Amino acid sequence: MKKSLIALAVAGAMTAPMIAQADATLYGSFRMGVAETSNNGTPGSKTDGDIDVVDTSSRMGIKGDVDLGLDGTKGFFQWEAQVYGTDDADQGQSLGNRLMLIGAKGDWGTAQIGKMYHPHYLLIEAPTNVFHPGSSDFGERFNLGNTFHKRQQNTVAYISPSMNGLTFIAGAVIMGDSDDNDSSFDDGVDGYNVAATYNGVQNLTLSASYGDVDAGDVSTAAVIGVVGGVPTVTTAASTQTDFSKDVTGLSAKYTMDALELMAKYEESETDFNGANQLDENVWELAARYTTANGTAVYGRYADYEEKNASTDLEQWGLGVSQKMGNGIVYLEHVNNDSDDDAGDRTVAGYRLDF
Repeated sequence: MKKSLIALAVAGAMTAPMIAQADATLYGSFRMGVAETSNNGTPGSKTDGDIDVVDTSSRMGIKGDVDLGLDGTKGFFQWEAQVYGTDDADQGQSLGNRLMLIGAKGDWGTAQIGKMYHPHYLLIEAPTNVFHPGSSDFGERFNLGNTFHKRQQNTVAYISPSMNGLTFIAGAVIMGDSDDNDSSFDDGVDGYNVAATYNGVQNLTLSASYGDVDAGDVSTAAVIGVVGGVPTVTTAASTQTDFSKDVTGLSAKYTMDALELMAKYEESETDFNGANQLDENVWELAARYTTANGTAVYGRYADYEEKNASTDLEQWGLGVSQKMGNGIVYLEHVNNDSDDDAGDRTVAGYRLDF
């Protein structure tokens, strides 16, 4: 979909001369819904929330290729922004930067730099993320790599060409911060993510990933707290300490005509001053069945464990959606453990892609 120079200029992604030389595509996805949270709060005193109209992660962007004048190699770019359709004052902004990257690709592979998705999220966590963003944090509640390996800035990455179905990916974070947050880790995170994916067997994809981050002289208190039922290291401006976190993941996806079966396993350790504070693992099973007319029925089960605090939580969710051209309507329910501070969420949503 090639847009006019005027449309691209309105989007404000780049200067007019560069657009004229690029094969650029303006794209977006506007997503709105009605959501209700129930059984929320401390066990024994849980409450139901009000029904609310929510923006379910709307976004728009520009992407395309650029002629570099090199045989077998071309440049590319992508810029994507979060756009908020509701509660602008609560968000504190009406436009948020999701992705911004440039790179080059050819028979030798792909090299890119900027703010991008890490392979851990794309290969390990995304396959079992069957729910729409309208499920909010409920849908990605037990993604252990989200903090540093989702959309991370200050990243340099390389993707190898496919070798009989096997692809390797490696990336480094240089003086970054935590994902999309202005936190105490600002300008202090160095890390890397290495991963491999294999699709050389028909209908089957297998992936593995390892990521590690370190931050020196972080102003934080190494305190275990329970946030939403999940043990979490809470931060406060107090002592200077060294922080490190690693995450390992495996995933599998198998397709049988209209049926998709997905599974993932993640484990992570978080250390302060060399002492282990969080020792987490999670496994998820998901399935989706899509009919010829675009109706999809899907569900997922997740089990989370934190060994130091002896915490074991479960989650399940079900959804149904109907595709209508470039639009989708859906109804989803995500249910958390009764011992979990996080409640349950039901969302009816509408999505339009262009």
